[in-house]
Amino acid sequence: MTIYSAILFVHVVSALGIFSALSLETVTLSRLRQTTTFIEARRWVSFAPQLPPMAIGSLLLLLLSGGYMTAQIGGWSVAWPKVSLAALVLIAPLAAVTGRRMRAIRLACASANVAESELIARLQDPFLKFSLNIRIALALGIVLLMTGKPELAQCLEIIAGFVILGFASTLAFWRRNAVPPAIHAGSRQ
Repeated sequence: MTIYSAILFVHVVSALGIFSALSLETVTLSRLRQTTTFIEARRWVSFAPQLPPMAIGSLLLLLLSGGYMTAQIGGWSVAWPKVSLAALVLIAPLAAVTGRRMRAIRLACASANVAESELIARLQDPFLKFSLNIRIALALGIVLLMTGKPELAQCLEIIAGFVILGFASTLAFWRRNAVPPAIHAGSRQ
């Protein structure tokens, strides 16, 4: 086994880590949006704090291993690594805002003084779904760039197309969750 193949293994595993974190976030967000009691909300929101460290660690390993491999093959002279890096940079602010909003939801679930309407509004925050869909779309677009290694124009078209798919999937499922469930205040335990 060469150093390059070991780094490639780390790169693939870190990509799997990012997709695992996005998958777990999808389940958590879906369940949070369907909760009907404070107990259910607490259960699902308590799962969420483990996601950011997993995603951040995977992202750092992905960037380091990808940068190393790209340098080894002289890949910085082509477009796809640069566009992939730019797409990863677009994911970061969305994840940061999502993280802040999820912390606010955790605090609201832990508070004995939170109003039912406030918690429902936080659980139904459309930005959470939007952010998740765009991050998933960008990650999938990056995978296509890595496998196809297209020229600059195609790279930009691919990333733009996946962002549009992210927007479209948000809009398509927006109405499905338009009526929030009632959270039973009597079940705060």
